[in-house]
Amino acid sequence: MESRALVLLLVPLASLFLLLGSTSAQLSVNYYSKTCPNAEEIVRKEMIQILSVAPSFAGPFLRLHFHDCFVRGCDGSVLLDSTPGNKAEKKALPN
Repeated sequence: MESRALVLLLVPLASLFLLLGSTSAQLSVNYYSKTCPNAEEIVRKEMIQILSVAPSFAGPFLRLHFHDCFVRGCDGSVLLDSTPGNKAEKKALPN
């Protein structure tokens, strides 16, 4: 009987902790406003410049960003350059 009461107490409590933990992870438009106030404007200008030269780059860039950031977590590997012994992800054929 005690174990059942313990389960009835712990399950809702554990659920509450799980729900509270997931609500704090929110995106913010002004994330870099203090550390790099011009970050969003710099990225926007660079993307406009790149897409004006190569409009077909938008799709592959979105795909690359999705696979690197949303599937595997944003580790920045898309920024790495190739080395003699290792081909960088950004130079891979699918990208």
